[in-house]
Amino acid sequence: MNNKGLTLMEIIISLALIQITVVVFLSIITTCVMINVKSKEKLDALNIAQEYIETIRKQDYENFIKYDDLKEMNGKYEVDTDINKKDGNNLFEVVVKVTKDEKEIANLKTLKVIRNR
Repeated sequence: MNNKGLTLMEIIISLALIQITVVVFLSIITTCVMINVKSKEKLDALNIAQEYIETIRKQDYENFIKYDDLKEMNGKYEVDTDINKKDGNNLFEVVVKVTKDEKEIANLKTLKVIRNR
């Protein structure tokens, strides 16, 4: 008896294995895309927060204090700044929070010394 070709059962098993392989790869690709999107969002938010930190740190006292409790939109992100006086007369803590859809994405803090007020 000479069996040439594939039986129906072999074809069904082959298709099932191919389908399982495709589903696994699609799941991996979907997960990678989601991680990539979240990483880009986090990086964008950190860059925005860093820009605000650098801008605030360059200010003299009169302009510096204007950034306290500042809330504004920067593209699709909301930026909230807060300035808190620390121990001593000239030491301030600057906090910049970046949120998107009311979810905090980035939170940076720094200290600033104000001289000769």
